[in-house]
Amino acid sequence: MNKRPRRPAQIDPEQVEYLTGEPDPAFSSELAHVSAQALVPTDSRQNIDDDVRERVLELIASEGIDLVAEAWVRAPADTLAGAMWRGYLLAEWIRREPSDVARRYAASVAMQGEEQDALPGNPDSIRARWVAVFEGIGAGDFQSLLHDSARFASFLGDLDAVWIASDNHALATQVTRRNEALLVTARELAEATVLFADGRLD
Repeated sequence: MNKRPRRPAQIDPEQVEYLTGEPDPAFSSELAHVSAQALVPTDSRQNIDDDVRERVLELIASEGIDLVAEAWVRAPADTLAGAMWRGYLLAEWIRREPSDVARRYAASVAMQGEEQDALPGNPDSIRARWVAVFEGIGAGDFQSLLHDSARFASFLGDLDAVWIASDNHALATQVTRRNEALLVTARELAEATVLFADGRLD
């Protein structure tokens, strides 16, 4: 794979304002990258200015993560923004559908039987760690979070791989409505874990 250093992000702080409306297509991909990078700096190749990061964090504090997450919707799964989008969907599913998630988790635990040591984090802990990332304070745990989120999605997906059953659901997206959506997402998060460990999740 080409490891040529990625050029430093050229977005100005003012261009973060595009996140509050319909972004210009020319900036959409860069906005996805910069907003994800502001929350999870990866390595020295990524020059996100401090003032840009502060603007993103201020926007999240005032408007919520939902607004910023809209920039990640079309990001490929093998990018930082794509991994953030999948983490956002997972955290939102846990928040919006606590009964469904709790039911699936309990059934998965019951199926696990004696293999309790193999269990991933529980729903509340997975969501809490993603919320920390979205607040700009959980980046140090990000590789572990990707790994545990992949295991969590796989754990529940082994019982029922359908994630969102209705096109009318608020979280019905191309990611959540795919065939075997939870298992596919689990594989994507596992791949993102490897890329992040190798310094290739840009």
